[in-house]
Amino acid sequence: MNILIVGNGFDLSHYLPTKYDHFMDVMGAIEKKNTGSKVHDLTIHSVRTWMEMLENMSEEKDFPDYSMNFDELYSKTRDPKFIKKTKGFYLTEQVKLSAKEVLKLQYRLELNCWYQYFRKHVNDIKTWIDFEQKIESALILAFKFIKKIHLKFEKYGKIDKTIRSLTKITSEKEDEKIYISELDIDLLIKLGLFKLNIDYGKVTNSDFGEIADSRKGFINDNWFHVKEKIEYGFCTEKYMSFLNSQLEDFIEIFNLYLELVISQLTPVDKFSIENADWIYPDKIFSFNYTNTYERICDSVEVEYLHGRHGVEQNIVLGVSDLEDDSLKKIKAYGFTKYHQKLFKDTDYLFLDEYKKKVKSHKLRVEYFEKDFGDGDPIAKKHGRMELMEDKSKLNLNVSIWGHSLDISDQDYIKDLFSLNDDMDRNVRVMVYYFDKNAKFSLLNNLLAILGKDKVEHWMKNKWLQFKENPKIVLENAINSED
Repeated sequence: MNILIVGNGFDLSHYLPTKYDHFMDVMGAIEKKNTGSKVHDLTIHSVRTWMEMLENMSEEKDFPDYSMNFDELYSKTRDPKFIKKTKGFYLTEQVKLSAKEVLKLQYRLELNCWYQYFRKHVNDIKTWIDFEQKIESALILAFKFIKKIHLKFEKYGKIDKTIRSLTKITSEKEDEKIYISELDIDLLIKLGLFKLNIDYGKVTNSDFGEIADSRKGFINDNWFHVKEKIEYGFCTEKYMSFLNSQLEDFIEIFNLYLELVISQLTPVDKFSIENADWIYPDKIFSFNYTNTYERICDSVEVEYLHGRHGVEQNIVLGVSDLEDDSLKKIKAYGFTKYHQKLFKDTDYLFLDEYKKKVKSHKLRVEYFEKDFGDGDPIAKKHGRMELMEDKSKLNLNVSIWGHSLDISDQDYIKDLFSLNDDMDRNVRVMVYYFDKNAKFSLLNNLLAILGKDKVEHWMKNKWLQFKENPKIVLENAINSED
């Protein structure tokens, strides 16, 4: 059985712009597209209401043309060499977002707290793994100040909803207020926990002359048990529910990127994989949300471990686990991949049929030893040899292409490398890498997850090997060389 496990690097090998940078750069270009003036405060309506209103507006005859083509979408890309390759491999002129789609995305982006938060970190996040880690950082930051709010309420039976910067001089009279650093208050405004005071920057008199007032914000009264009734206290559940729904909206924005842009990229010619050792898969386990192999290469059975894009998308995008105890206490499991996989019914079973075969074989060996007892030693030896040699083998050739082998997916990795634990069951793994730096990182990650002894054992026995990515070429390029 030939199995292919693919991660985002597989799509990148096919020059599909699915990196986190690619997505954020395109969203940035859409956000900055001049579509005229908007309502000052979009929060007066829900996303759904705005989408319905924009749908109706777009039906008007004199609706302006705000459409964006491929070149405009990627006009601010930080990866121009890659996008140039994309243009060489795909009919990019077919990609065009209508005026309605552009406007709808603009409204979604402005109303989404997670997008606003990630945009603040746009230069800090390089990969989807960094993105996942930032989700947890945001949750920890938010809950840090939620705890302060609750403590103040318990101490005084009330809270002053004014939030001020740590840079402001405090006094005992203002003990009920909560003081936060400039950076944190900005991030928490992005995350919707606080609202910015409209008087920010106002000039006031002091003993030192006229100075600009320090940054101020307010606790968003949407998160009180009763809106605008601060005396009833802060409701953590309300705020966490908001963050969960906003993450789902962000996932839908990403789904639209995959639907409206990536899926519309038609190859200029058929792709070919140039590699003497390449084995065409009988089955694929995909950590991607795209159907690249089916769409571009060939039709084959695919199990989407983290969901897939589309009209009925069930994309899984979150943290691997909750490491912080405070997040466990408030049951923030909706942000974890395992909660989302169970909730969204993704193909979260991985190599289960082979794990069952291993377990079944081990039981048969136990029963054989018990049943044979002290019988004929020669017959027992032959019976054991047959049981251990013929019926123990799984005969799996596993190729891993474009997966980082990061600790966030350690459960899958441990499952794969457990198949030869008790004996050689003829499971062989080939890990493809982009360059030497990538190979270094892949090996590092495996050592962190599996430990030195297991990795050494697999590599010494040639059960695990590393090779450079197969080369992706267009068939007309091959023919022209002939």
